[in-house]
Amino acid sequence: MAFNPWKCGHCISKVSTRIRGYDPREMARRCAAECLSKGKGPKAFRRCLSKRLRDACDDAAHADRVASEIWQQLKSKCSG
Repeated sequence: MAFNPWKCGHCISKVSTRIRGYDPREMARRCAAECLSKGKGPKAFRRCLSKRLRDACDDAAHADRVASEIWQQLKSKCSG
């Protein structure tokens, strides 16, 4: 199934994960919009989200883990 940023954006509001006091939902929305505007897929979304989370906190491993957690929550909802 294809990556659908519109569906993904709708489901992002239900993400409850927090990272060091930051709410990653806005970051995820921006990444979904960026993927939509550039015609990119799920790999680009994960990379974008991971990069934005790394910018927000100093611990890169933690940011990557949180990005993976968020993607696992959204993966089935962002397709189709």
